[in-house]
Amino acid sequence: MDTDVLIVGAGPTGLMLANQLARRGVRFRIIDRHAGPALQTRALGVQARTLEIYSHLGMAKRALELGKRAVGANIWARGRRAARVPVGDIGQGLSPYPYLLILGQDDNERLLGDALRQHGIDVEWNTELVGFTQHADHVLTELKYPDGSLRETPTRWVAGCDGARSAVRELNHIAFQGAPYEDVFFVADTVMTGPMVPDELNVYLWRKGFHLFFPMRGTDHWRLVGIVPEELRGRDDLTLDEVMPSIVREAGTGLHLRNCSWFSTYRIHHRRAQRFRAGRCFLLGDAAHIHSPVGAQGMNTGLQDAYNLGWKLALVVSGQADPRLLDSYEDERIPVAQALLGTTDRLFSLVISDNWTTGLLRTRLVPKLMGLAMRLKRIQKLAFLTISQTGISYRKSPVSETLPGLPETMVRSGDRFPWIHLTFTDGGPREDLYQKVDDTRFTLIVIGQPAPSSGIGGLDGVMQTLTIPENSENRVELGRVKVPEMAFYLLRPDGYVGLAGVRVDIAEVNRYVSERLHLTGGANQPRPTAALAPSGVSVPVE
Repeated sequence: MDTDVLIVGAGPTGLMLANQLARRGVRFRIIDRHAGPALQTRALGVQARTLEIYSHLGMAKRALELGKRAVGANIWARGRRAARVPVGDIGQGLSPYPYLLILGQDDNERLLGDALRQHGIDVEWNTELVGFTQHADHVLTELKYPDGSLRETPTRWVAGCDGARSAVRELNHIAFQGAPYEDVFFVADTVMTGPMVPDELNVYLWRKGFHLFFPMRGTDHWRLVGIVPEELRGRDDLTLDEVMPSIVREAGTGLHLRNCSWFSTYRIHHRRAQRFRAGRCFLLGDAAHIHSPVGAQGMNTGLQDAYNLGWKLALVVSGQADPRLLDSYEDERIPVAQALLGTTDRLFSLVISDNWTTGLLRTRLVPKLMGLAMRLKRIQKLAFLTISQTGISYRKSPVSETLPGLPETMVRSGDRFPWIHLTFTDGGPREDLYQKVDDTRFTLIVIGQPAPSSGIGGLDGVMQTLTIPENSENRVELGRVKVPEMAFYLLRPDGYVGLAGVRVDIAEVNRYVSERLHLTGGANQPRPTAALAPSGVSVPVE
């Protein structure tokens, strides 16, 4: 079998998974039914957690050059600026990227595609998944090629990154629960002048909706998102010129449109797949969950789906881990998607409701409350951790374990290990821990005690050890991020803590690696396992 993983869909999620597998030597193919990458896209915001991942791919610098850093969000109501959320300030010390980067999905796809081509791999465009049959140790897929021919191709695993109309999801008969919002939205690529604060996100709230102004590269370049006025809905030939009067009424007469290079209308859904896995098939990104654009979370969530699954899939394919490790993908990512849907749905309903009372609340009370709340350091930190996705935790995951003795208030298993600068040798320079962590391997961080002299079973060749000496500089920095002066943390390749404790106990670590991670220590020996078949999918026993 030449293919270990078939990735269906070459949007940001599929390209991220492809890059993660390519870096780990996994044999895969990535296909897409479209003729090529999308030229116009609605996703714009790249969050801090995504940029942290991009840094491991060597992409962060280029992303920052192409994008626009929005260090603040301005809330406008009734023609005047009512509040400012200082995104750049509130993220200081929490991430190397304490801001929202405005960068279109098309640019993100281009960067991820360029990174993939460095591994000698290209997307197979005009290639469509039209059917498959699951077997105990592989999936026999049926692909439709550009010339119209159909061919059967075996693969060990299938990753459905194929969007809201996912063939992988539909062929597995997985329900996509939810509904569309009633309103019609528009997006426009414009050159425009007006009262907007330059280089920052500007949000105009009004009695019956909102307008979002995203700063883009170039002078007076704005991506504009809003709600189509009710009297203009249902038309296929609508233009921005016809929508502009309603925008001017809310954003002020000082608003002047100089050019519009792209305009489109669309509807928004809020849905989640009932399951993210069916046997040897996985759902990621929009194939698994779609939600409102509030907080610029959609594309970033899909990228984290891929980052979560990639290292696990690679270990299983190589024979270093039992397939039971893959169960943790659904266990970890469904709660994230569910919480995100709940939060964005509530906020979006508040923003778009045309109820008279809600309209008053949105334009008068909410901006004032936001302005007051964002002056509090605790609220600022919570807001950044939530919006940036750096606060996502997997504490209840089956692959997270905290040993007795570690205080509840400290960093624990399931948490993203905090961004921190430490000295790694006595008298040495302070260094960025994130720059020393290799995200293709596990990292054992040993603090205030000697590193273990013996190895850890199952992690041979896939683990590095970082020893943090005890000194005054480290003590202050560890205290700042709530890490004890004596502790150990076993970091997963994606930067989350798998196992945490006070003193390193090799027996406990070996038990965790075997029982929780299901690592076997083998290599290049894929171990077949019985697939759990969804209703209607044939999975013969071989």
